[in-house]
Amino acid sequence: TCHPADNNYTIDPEYIERLPYYDPLFVAEFVPALSENFEKPELMHKAGLILENTNGFDDLANNYTMRSVPHLLAMPTSIMGPSSAGDDGAMSSGHIHRTGWSGDGSPVSSIIDPDDPDRMVVSDGSIRSFSVGAVIQHFPKTLNRIPGKDFRLPTEHELDAMEAFMFSLGRQQEFDDFTTITLNNARAEKGRKNYMGEGLPVGSLNCNACHFNGGANNNPDFVFPITITPDTNAESTNRSFAPRVEEIMDQLGDILAQEYALGYFATQLPFDDGFGTNTNLYNVPTVIEAADTGAFFHSNQKKTVEDMISFYAANRLLRDGTVLSPLVPLSSLQEDNIAAFVRILNADENGRQAIELLEYATELSGSKRWLNIRLAKSEIRDALRVLRKGRLHFAYFGDARPLFRRALHDLWFGNLYYAIDSIEKARAAMINR
Repeated sequence: TCHPADNNYTIDPEYIERLPYYDPLFVAEFVPALSENFEKPELMHKAGLILENTNGFDDLANNYTMRSVPHLLAMPTSIMGPSSAGDDGAMSSGHIHRTGWSGDGSPVSSIIDPDDPDRMVVSDGSIRSFSVGAVIQHFPKTLNRIPGKDFRLPTEHELDAMEAFMFSLGRQQEFDDFTTITLNNARAEKGRKNYMGEGLPVGSLNCNACHFNGGANNNPDFVFPITITPDTNAESTNRSFAPRVEEIMDQLGDILAQEYALGYFATQLPFDDGFGTNTNLYNVPTVIEAADTGAFFHSNQKKTVEDMISFYAANRLLRDGTVLSPLVPLSSLQEDNIAAFVRILNADENGRQAIELLEYATELSGSKRWLNIRLAKSEIRDALRVLRKGRLHFAYFGDARPLFRRALHDLWFGNLYYAIDSIEKARAAMINR
């Protein structure tokens, strides 16, 4: 419901608008027991925000946060614990995985399964326990949330299956080394260099420091200022950061809260402090999949890749009137260069996924074959949309966009191998490896 396959396993206001009125996403609008304090329908429809009780269920009317839906792509590369984790993969904090926007695991305590009293579901911060937390948060019949009555805990087999499915989506390994690739689009190639820090003051924060090779882990060789992220050994590779985006004045969620009398005295939404820890630290999503999985940040504060990059390069006016200097000292032209780079990275990954799906389809028959073809078409259309919005790779017949369109034409006639060849040529037209 919140992570549909045909929308890159996330939702946004445009996608929500296309859903029928009886879609399960709108359960709070037609089930009386969930009509209050389960969702904020206005914020869901207009901002794509979902209500989360990250600090527990003791004060539903006041103690909640409104968060965007993160995509589920490339999770094996993006949620593992830092390199200082022990042999069992657990971090010093006790969390196995960095799930959720705060990166500190499921907030749900360990719980006994009433259908199997000898079974206790342990909250260890893993993707499995996060799935349990999602069931308790989003699947109850009433807000009493009584196990066995208002919801059923997933079985071990179901947790195994969900974990395997989520870990299978998207990239299974890190992207190519950004120092060994070049881009054929001159603006995007300059953006790659700007992303790595070229043209920025020596020692300043750059994109590659926090999103190493476009992923969700930081550059292990970069020395971070203490004001950006804690200087602890437990955060050596998969750090959390404090861009303070939740404190920005006049963001959409707060404006809607005022309009519909939500939140604190109808002036702003409850402050999102990251599972009640008061750290205001948030985990890093991947850049490779960014351009077609917006809006951006944990409350959908920014709509486009260009807006997202601009946030880091602009002064930040906070709710309390404080003005913070830019995190990354980029010029407006450098912002455009990096946006072009990020869009091409995304289109390239769309192409890779489309090829993978079509290769699966060649070995299948019936509905499974056509499902893979349909999802491959969705990836190709994503690539075309991402490139079109950046006015990239459209100049001549052998360029990426004409080749992606050729692949759709090939699929219309059932020519899977021709489509794969067209997509491979499209990827080569964008990136030299």
